[in-house]
Formats: sequence, C-alpha cells, structure tokens
Amino acid sequence: MADYYDNARTALLDLFPRAPTRLLDVGCGSGATGAVAKERWPGVETIGIEIVPAAAQRAAARLDRVITGSAETLDLAAAGVAGVDGVLLLDVLEHLVDPWRFLERLRAVLAPDAMVVASIPNVANLWLLEELAAGRFTYASDGLLDKTHLRFFTRASIASLFDGAGYDITRWQRITDGRVDDATRRRILGLCYGTTCRPRRRRRVTVRGVDDEAYHDLRTIQFTLVARPRTGKTGGIAGDGPREVEEAIDE
Repeated sequence: MADYYDNARTALLDLFPRAPTRLLDVGCGSGATGAVAKERWPGVETIGIEIVPAAAQRAAARLDRVITGSAETLDLAAAGVAGVDGVLLLDVLEHLVDPWRFLERLRAVLAPDAMVVASIPNVANLWLLEELAAGRFTYASDGLLDKTHLRFFTRASIASLFDGAGYDITRWQRITDGRVDDATRRRILGLCYGTTCRPRRRRRVTVRGVDDEAYHDLRTIQFTLVARPRTGKTGGIAGDGPREVEEAIDE
C-alpha cells in the first residue's frame, strides 16, 4: 500500500500544455508526482490535499504545503487555496461521494486559464463486461474494482460530469487494458501470433457493429483528460448535456 501512495504519475504531467505556477494535487499521496513537478518546473508552488495522515506527513517533506483531510469536505478558500492554475485529479473522482459538487466547488479557486488534468477508470471495459456476464463483481485492493471506489464512469458520463460542473474537456487520452487484447487476440503494439493470446475460457460477451473508436474505448482501463473552467458559466449539476469536444483521442 505504501507503493500506491508513492507512485509518481510522471506521464500525466506531460498533459499540461504549459507549466503551471500554482499546482494543486488533490489526493497527493506521499507527494511523489508533485515532487517531480517541482523538478520539472522550477518555481512552481505545489499544494497537496491528502486524507491519509501517514501519506500526508511524507508529502509535507516534498511539497510546499500539504493539507490533511478530505478534499470533499474541505473549505478550499478558507484553507488558503486560491489562484490555482494547475490541478491534478489522479484517480480521485471515483472515490468521492459527490464528485459533481466537488468539481463545482473547485472552480471557485481556479484561475481563469487553469488546467485540470484527471485520470478516471473506465467501467465500460470489455474485461469487466466479461466478468459481469459471468456473474462476478469482485472487489480488489486496486484497479477497476478497487474496493474504495464509490462512483463508476464511462467516457460519456465523464464528459457529462465535467460539462455539468462548468468545464470544457480539451484533450482525451486512453490507457489500454492488456487483458482485453489478450481476450480478443488483438494487440495494437506487439502482435499476437498463433495461440499466444488465446483466452483461458470461452468468452461470454460478443461485440458487434462497433467502429474503431468504440472498440478502443472497450480496450480502455482508464481515461486521462485535460479540462478548463468554462468562461462565463457557474456550473450546475444538471448541466446542459454533453458538449462537443475534441473527438481525436490519443493512444
């Protein structure tokens, strides 16, 4: 479990199109990602929020400031969090009771040009659909069925979540699930030959009539994205429905 809190998500820092000056890492763990950010962008101010006291204590030695507690109940403005132009929400929103309301509250402390980088598990994953078809929904210590997940999302519901809270998603990326490629005997990087990727048991789910984009979504274990607060909108949980955003999704 210590490794879980000390995992630096370096690749997700690459999604920032420019260096932030004040970076808020929500669910910062022991501060590993924020520490990389400080090395990458000298002068960036890093603020972490972490609910696990032991991890927060380790993060305090790496980041400029760490707030111990739940981001969901924390009064961000009263805690001195303001003028943030970069946010990390890495595997966070699925753990919240009300991620819709949290994203709304977050907007109040963001600079107009702020960038939010998030990673969210994809419940519309073909491996998980196979598990459901077999009558299995077995919680685990991590992954898609992490026992601490309270909310489950697809790409469409992620888009709706951010739209309703007053954000525009400007970029999507996929993290693919090798278990899906093995089950379908197909790999995008690294070809399967012969019976190398033969599934261990007969598949219960058959997918027909999907285009390439939908198939790649089924291969996805986690979506990552960049979002910006929408100018002139205060948000609203009901939202206006999904907005048209960048269709191309990077692999």
